[in-house]
Amino acid sequence: VPTPVAPEAATRGFLTLVTSPWTTVSVDGRSLGETPLQRVSLAPGTYSLRLRNADADIDETYEVTIEAGETTTRRLGLR
Repeated sequence: VPTPVAPEAATRGFLTLVTSPWTTVSVDGRSLGETPLQRVSLAPGTYSLRLRNADADIDETYEVTIEAGETTTRRLGLR
C-alpha cells in the first residue's frame, strides 16, 4: 500500500516581494534574485532578508514570516 505524500504546496510557503527602488534579495547567503520577486518557494519559518542596491546605497535587513500553503506579500519603499 503506497504511503500518501503531502503535496509541496502544503508544506512550503511563498514570498512575493516588491521594493522601490529595486533590490537584490538574499536569505542565509543564498540569492533569491532581484525584485520584484513572484511566489518564491520557501520552507515555513521566519527569515531575515538582506536587501541590497549599491547604486542607491541600500543595504538593509527585513524580517518576514512564511506560513505553509500561504503567499506572503510585501511592498517596501526603501531610501
